[in-house]
Amino acid sequence: MQTVLFVSTMTLGHEVPIREIHERFPIEALERGAGVSRVTAFLGSGFYALEFTIDERDGDFQSGYHRFVGTPELQLFFDELRAHVDELPGSADETGHIHLASPLFHWERGGS
Repeated sequence: MQTVLFVSTMTLGHEVPIREIHERFPIEALERGAGVSRVTAFLGSGFYALEFTIDERDGDFQSGYHRFVGTPELQLFFDELRAHVDELPGSADETGHIHLASPLFHWERGGS
């Protein structure tokens, strides 16, 4: 499994519609098996972020990523967000062409 963070700019003042769209997040599609084991969304001052953990049991990161973003219900969700968030993942996008970040450093108090 690999966790990545997608980060994009968003239109300031559109926080309420973005929150409302997330109330309809297609959880059922994820539970059916959309290639991810965890998704967390973040909303900030002019930024939107989506952290997701790709389940690589069925192949590599690329295939899991494409399975996730290619899920029709997820694309409908992203299509609804496009009025508020810039450069959301598309099913044909290659991971090298979108704003993905993977963990570089992690510290936790009491961790070994």
